[in-house]
Amino acid sequence: MRKKSLLLLVIMMFLGSLSTINAQEKKKLIGDYLSISGWMNIQYDYERQLQNDNLTLTELNTFNVRRARLDVKGNINPYLEFRLQGDFAVSPKMVDGFVKVKLAKYFNIQAGQFKIPFTFENPQSPLTLEGIEYAQVISKLSGYSDVCHVATYSGGRDVGLMLYGDLFNFEREGKEIPILTYKLGVFNGNGMNKKDANLGKDIAGSIEICPGVKGLKLAASYYNGDYLLDNEFKINDTLTINHKDNFANRDRLTFGGKYENDRLTIRSEYIYGKTDMANEEGIYLLESDGFYVSAGYWFDIKCKKSGNVQRIRPVARYDFFREDMTEINTNSTYYMVGIDWWPYKNLRLLVNYTMKDKAANDNFGHLLQAQLSVKF
Repeated sequence: MRKKSLLLLVIMMFLGSLSTINAQEKKKLIGDYLSISGWMNIQYDYERQLQNDNLTLTELNTFNVRRARLDVKGNINPYLEFRLQGDFAVSPKMVDGFVKVKLAKYFNIQAGQFKIPFTFENPQSPLTLEGIEYAQVISKLSGYSDVCHVATYSGGRDVGLMLYGDLFNFEREGKEIPILTYKLGVFNGNGMNKKDANLGKDIAGSIEICPGVKGLKLAASYYNGDYLLDNEFKINDTLTINHKDNFANRDRLTFGGKYENDRLTIRSEYIYGKTDMANEEGIYLLESDGFYVSAGYWFDIKCKKSGNVQRIRPVARYDFFREDMTEINTNSTYYMVGIDWWPYKNLRLLVNYTMKDKAANDNFGHLLQAQLSVKF
């Protein structure tokens, strides 16, 4: 009897030790702290623009795979987080690759390649944006298709180091809401997957303030840095001016506000930029500015048979940009309306129509876009 009791005790201890080992091994599994997701944008564009001479017609009619992303995220422990996102639409490239060291609510560190802390709209994912395209002023002054042609097609991203955190929290509906969120970083200033072209570093920073009204945020951000001029101008058959090895400055400032709740989204911001440029006469200062107002309102449609809830929202945006504040013919105003439809939580159809009013053209331009997004 004693032997049976002893044997039973040994078996129980052995099984207990196995369960402990399994639990420890389970904690070490990659799946415990790693998540893999992705998404694709399949897009159709039709654009028509009649030029000033009323003879030249520019037309575009094409399908394309705009984005094809694979996103890997991980929380190794409460203090260490990482993200690695690649895009395979045109050629494989790293889009995001960074590490976060989370020390406290008010002080954290982020290092690697990520979106710079500048403007409301730049940090937004294309999956949450009201329109298919970012506003003109975001594109031209925030690292998408910059007026100085540096960091073009970098998706508002750069390589660098950033400090961020939340200050002065208050409680609402059982949740802590930060009154002030700050981000301050230093970057190469040369765009995605590129080393710095000079010895200096660009500075970018933003402050978001929650004034106490639920859903309302106010913000300001600043960007400053030098870039390497790479302009050659042929004056005649024997004389060429070369601006290489000359450094020029970019200086940008923005302020704006947004209001969001479960249904309504309204966002607006103004951006002003000073950019040193070069031509055959030398280096000159280009002053640019612009603003936009975008809005959308969600409606929920429940299917009686399946119980699935579809979300649909009309969207609209007024979008103004002046590439050169001294030249009227550089003014351009875009009027966009569209429908944002999520028939399922992983499937989105976004349709936009944009009328383009450019001072340089006597006729309106017309752009029709449709984008199908799939998340997995």
